[in-house]
Amino acid sequence: MKIDKILAQLETGLGAVRISPKVKSVTLTLSQRTRAPGARHFWREHLRRIQYANPSLPIAVNFPREPCMPKLEINFADAAVDSFSVAGMQSDEICRRLLEKAA
Repeated sequence: MKIDKILAQLETGLGAVRISPKVKSVTLTLSQRTRAPGARHFWREHLRRIQYANPSLPIAVNFPREPCMPKLEINFADAAVDSFSVAGMQSDEICRRLLEKAA
């Protein structure tokens, strides 16, 4: 029963959608010493759903030791890179922005 509950959480919700094939990879950068509750919640909740729905999409999470602003970077197949700061954003807002840019 526990596995059914976990799968239900992964298959439903805001991040449980297929991302366009033109997206090559997604990278989330969070400093170990910076407080960014929205970005950390996005990492724990929404990014897992996105990864489950898009198993072939490389998703990386970097935790540099030096303080830096949290950011999300989207690499496209045509070598274009779209990066935006996620500091001060709520997790739902980060997920919506990612899905909007990746559409």
